[in-house]
Amino acid sequence: MIDPTSDGSRLEMAGSPPTRRVVDTLEYLAHAEAPRTIAQIADAIGAARPTMSAILAELDDAGWVVRDAGRAYSLGPGAAGLSHHPGGGPTMTADVIAVAEDLVAATSCGVTISRLTSDRMTVVAKVHSRTRPVPGLGLGQSLAVGYPAGAACMAWRSPAEQAAWRGVDGRGDRRRRLLDGVRRLGYAVYRPASSDASLVESLADLLGAVGPMLIDPAVRRSAVRQLAELSSRAYLPADLAVDDALPISYLAAPVFARGAADFELQLGVLRSAVDPAERRELTTATTEAAARISALLDA
Repeated sequence: MIDPTSDGSRLEMAGSPPTRRVVDTLEYLAHAEAPRTIAQIADAIGAARPTMSAILAELDDAGWVVRDAGRAYSLGPGAAGLSHHPGGGPTMTADVIAVAEDLVAATSCGVTISRLTSDRMTVVAKVHSRTRPVPGLGLGQSLAVGYPAGAACMAWRSPAEQAAWRGVDGRGDRRRRLLDGVRRLGYAVYRPASSDASLVESLADLLGAVGPMLIDPAVRRSAVRQLAELSSRAYLPADLAVDDALPISYLAAPVFARGAADFELQLGVLRSAVDPAERRELTTATTEAAARISALLDA
């Protein structure tokens, strides 16, 4: 993890050479006057080119760097999200990221924190799992908010915002029940279609296995985007009140800052069958982490 309080000096990170190389890469690109190729970056920071390719693939996937048509890299839009929160407001401090890392360690699932305004959802933090990718947007990227995305926060928004989120396409009753359920449970649960459940788990396993070895960032982004699109159906509380194992793509819990549900904590489960006991463990871990982050943001 990059220390947001760093003054940019080359601090020694004993015992963590991979972290040191990531920091060196970002520092080098931050001071470069023009985009740099893999070979140029590797030579400048003293890393092997295959290692540099893997690092840049992950940074590109997160939105921290971008690659141009000439295969040269520069800092991406997500880099600003490391220290400054898009749209103002509380920042994702090292303590907040530590809570997300604890959640990853406890669940072996990737974690995303997003900020919701009235019409946009922007990723402000991401912590990857060793075995599961984090589907969806890269750090600093955003999308328009609409059903079912953002349900964990929308349940505590104004009636006008909820009405706009539900839309007027004839399915308002189910959407209203979804928000009622989120307020009662304290979290939202998303799933793939039944026919896609095994595909989602297989795709997640594949992305987790190849990780940064899937060098082409465009291919990786396409695969992660497809994974997210297959995983965006919301359960109603009644759907979850069964003794059967259920497919779960991700869980989402609201994070409050100064009393407002402005952030959403998302846990990328990405499994085709999760039994009731484990569902309880995962939802408890997610909601407790969200409460810890809320306390930190209020502080």
